[in-house]
Amino acid sequence: MSTSTETPHTYAYELMAPTSVHASSVQPANALVLPDGSRLRLRPLGFDDRDGLAALFARLSPESRYRRFLSPKPKLTIRELAYLTDIDHVHHEAIAAVDQRDGSIVGVARYVRVADRAGVAEVAFEVADELQRMGIGTALVGRTVRCARANGITLLTATTLWENRPALALLRIFGFRARGSYGGEIELELELEPSSDCPGRRTDVGSPLSQVDLRPALAPPHPPPYDLAVYPRLPE
Repeated sequence: MSTSTETPHTYAYELMAPTSVHASSVQPANALVLPDGSRLRLRPLGFDDRDGLAALFARLSPESRYRRFLSPKPKLTIRELAYLTDIDHVHHEAIAAVDQRDGSIVGVARYVRVADRAGVAEVAFEVADELQRMGIGTALVGRTVRCARANGITLLTATTLWENRPALALLRIFGFRARGSYGGEIELELELEPSSDCPGRRTDVGSPLSQVDLRPALAPPHPPPYDLAVYPRLPE
């Protein structure tokens, strides 16, 4: 993703479904509202999203693709698209941000369990270039971390480039810590405690979205604008 250091003053905010007068009882809905008023729906990614995921990849610049896959990546193969949309929502979970105006996927976050390490998964996400630095990536990775915790993941790892400072900043905001370095890459990890909270599960897909725009009340004073550019390794 882009590593521009300029910090914008407009971000996406989550629409919240009010359940009581107590702020601690307000639960996240499946929507984000962008600074221009357009809305994104957060929902699980599935096998029917292959075309949508390919379209999102086409919107990524060569630089964003490089930072996402840690190597040049001119295209996704049919096999790779199948792998990236073959989601069981337990061992492999992915949450998509969908533009409600046209149904296009503008961002995806996911975790993938590491086969030979119990309780460990790799986490990553990407956001279309023109919508980066609006807080979409921040919202997506927050949902992914919660779902990983709810599904029994005890350790999340992420690998990115040393020069990708925005990605490193976002990971550290969520509590990731450096574990090792390999050439130009750095690996980080985050320990998780058990929880049953997963707003992106299939059971949430049919939930009605709140139509109340609470951006002024919910806006954090300094929301992180970064969009992560790390990704679990694709199968050989």
